Amino acid sequence: MAIIFALCCLGCSAINDFVFKLFADRPMSRGIFFSIIGVIMTLTTAFTVDFKAFEANLTNTLIWGCAGAFFSIAGNILLIEAMGKLSAGICSTIYRLNLIFVVPGAILFFGEKLSLMQLCGVTAAVLAILLFSCSTMSGERKSSLAGMVLIISASLLRAGMGLSYKQAFICNVEEPAMVFINGLFWVCGGLIYAFGKDKKIKMPDLPTLGFGTVSGLFVAGIVFFMAKALQAGAAGVVLSIAQMSFLGTLLLSVIFLKEKLEKFKIAGIVCGIGAILLLALK
Repeated sequence: MAIIFALCCLGCSAINDFVFKLFADRPMSRGIFFSIIGVIMTLTTAFTVDFKAFEANLTNTLIWGCAGAFFSIAGNILLIEAMGKLSAGICSTIYRLNLIFVVPGAILFFGEKLSLMQLCGVTAAVLAILLFSCSTMSGERKSSLAGMVLIISASLLRAGMGLSYKQAFICNVEEPAMVFINGLFWVCGGLIYAFGKDKKIKMPDLPTLGFGTVSGLFVAGIVFFMAKALQAGAAGVVLSIAQMSFLGTLLLSVIFLKEKLEKFKIAGIVCGIGAILLLALK
């Protein structure tokens, strides 16, 4: 079942990254967008939370729920900002290569061991990022550099989310409670981000409401299926499968956004695929 849940997470991630790119290219409030996503996440889990179990395991639930939720909202804010500067294919691939941070984290915190294949996978992931860096330099240099810094930082935060969730389930935290806390953080974080960036908070227009609702359903799916997968299987394996979502995002971007596949990008994608496959091996 862990593999099935991981594949469901993959599908939700691929479509949601594409929705992020569509929204990032529009002059609408990103903070309000995130708050709407948070409302959807909260509503979809509010009636499934076992508040007695929540209270019985209050300390672990709050610590790891808040940690995972912080990494989630912060990583996604940086992801959508990066998508405003770089292509969806590059952003999605680097974001999903967070395993180069997950694997050392799993070794350090959970005692998982790094095999020769996984070491090769980390090397391939670093090579993929370097190739994408060469690809982005064909555009405006300052914007490309800023985009790369943003998306690598987002990838690091995404790794923190995965590791936090794994620790939460080791501590017997209920997965609906994790999603519920995540949603609350997205609501509050989005409002703070909107006020900080736009200097005001206003009611969402119809397009923002639509994008936020659609993305909210997919984000809820990502968190739900990732939680289920981590409960059922090893972090290194299920997270590796889920990260292959960049292939779906890339396909959607090429078909609908007419993104070009030049040589450095193709080489980076091949290295990214190799990295995730190698990292999934024991």
